[in-house]
Amino acid sequence: MRFIAIFTISICGLTLYGCGATSEGPSGDVFTPASTAAEPQQGAALGATDAGSLYSIGELSYAGAFALPVAKNNVSSLNYASGVIEVNGDSLFIVGHDHHNAVAEFGIPELVNSTRIADLKSATARQSFVSVLDKAASNPESLDEIVGLEVVDGKLVINAVEYYDAPADNQLSTLVLDNASDLAGASAGAFRGIDGFARAAGWISAIPAAWQGPLGGTHITGYSSGGPIIGRYSVGPSAFAVDLEAAVQGTDASIPSSELLGFSLDSPLADDLDNESRRNSLWTHLSQARYGFIVPNTRTYMTIGWSGGHESGVGYKITQTDDTLCGGYCSYDSKDNYNFYWLWDLDDLLDAKAGTIAPDAIEPYESGRLELPFQADGALKPIGGASFDSTNNLLYVSLLRANTELGQYDNPPLIVAYRLQ
Repeated sequence: MRFIAIFTISICGLTLYGCGATSEGPSGDVFTPASTAAEPQQGAALGATDAGSLYSIGELSYAGAFALPVAKNNVSSLNYASGVIEVNGDSLFIVGHDHHNAVAEFGIPELVNSTRIADLKSATARQSFVSVLDKAASNPESLDEIVGLEVVDGKLVINAVEYYDAPADNQLSTLVLDNASDLAGASAGAFRGIDGFARAAGWISAIPAAWQGPLGGTHITGYSSGGPIIGRYSVGPSAFAVDLEAAVQGTDASIPSSELLGFSLDSPLADDLDNESRRNSLWTHLSQARYGFIVPNTRTYMTIGWSGGHESGVGYKITQTDDTLCGGYCSYDSKDNYNFYWLWDLDDLLDAKAGTIAPDAIEPYESGRLELPFQADGALKPIGGASFDSTNNLLYVSLLRANTELGQYDNPPLIVAYRLQ
């Protein structure tokens, strides 16, 4: 069995926050996303320099962050946002309030290398919130939760699921808006299905050109358990190769895909999802991956999200240590929840494509807690979504309800960015 490395990444040393600064960080250190000029490295590079290398999470370096406004209109706002994002050039598309399924576009301001909210620049709106699922010609499966966004050839591709698909029989997932630069005026056809259904229909990320041929697609789509009706999901992060560039030009009801990584309730990433043994360090009932992408010039597929219960265990409708009565699964210790990452070797995914290994037999070569900034009040600010900007070599991550300086009911996400060494 392959050796699996488990890490907890701290502020300095491997430097996710930027070493040499206080916890507040320096102010005035900015980065303009439209620029392709190299920025001084802010962390220890471990040397992922060619397509044969495996990436380590410690090679990420904190590039900065920016704030988002509340951005209320009569359709939605960024309060209680789902945080699914897509970066396209110097624009950020984001899904608003978790109940509204609306998308807006914001200009990305200069990144400020600080972990103090007051230092951050705020994004400005380019397109107000639009209820994009309402544009579908029909919605026969009542899809009501946006879980993936990607701009492809100027079109906005949207993946959605039904939040509570009790019979677990939905086969549709994907809607294409014909003009990402005009959300209000854009039109859409019917919902279509990606082969793999809800197991495949979450995040979307572009496959680097060197890997498109071997993997058999232009994009990776994936999703995981973490929502209701676990049996319809991959019980661990998934990866499906899809020729999305061809799909957005067509109208076929089914979009072909190849499963490269995926699990099930019968064959989960880790047994003992309640962690009764207290030995499960990979995946519990509280785990959910929110984004996956291939790190350029490496053979690493990186997935990030959150997890919990790895120390105290997981219970169902229990009372936690802080006297919170849970409505579903939760950790016995209320503080036993954290952002998390899982790294995968693309050689294994190629073996799955070739049929020499099952997609549910693959294990991450590295995984662990992902200590992100703006968690200072002790409550987890989970990853809502992420998007990789290959032009500027930046991974953007949305942290839900992380702006705690706007008032009791105003809590838009903060966006943090990491440079890939």
